[in-house]
Amino acid sequence: MLRSLLIASLLVLTPAQVQANPTAETQEGAFLDLVDGEGNVLVQGKGVDAVNASARAQGLRFPALGYWSPEGHCFVKPAPGDCNGVFRR
Repeated sequence: MLRSLLIASLLVLTPAQVQANPTAETQEGAFLDLVDGEGNVLVQGKGVDAVNASARAQGLRFPALGYWSPEGHCFVKPAPGDCNGVFRR
């Protein structure tokens, strides 16, 4: 019984860690870990919309694993500067 509960809890919580929050930036350390992940691709653009457009043009998988910018403005519109996103091939 305890084993079944543990497995069910793990299955419920695991997808939440994999998906990116589409309206918030990932913490820098966690984002850098994603960049280093095998099969992951870093995409840059001026704001999240430009990052997503570039990722679509490259045929990358959605949703993004995470977004980050040094200034914290990926989701500011109009975008004042560059944003980074990590996607899977």
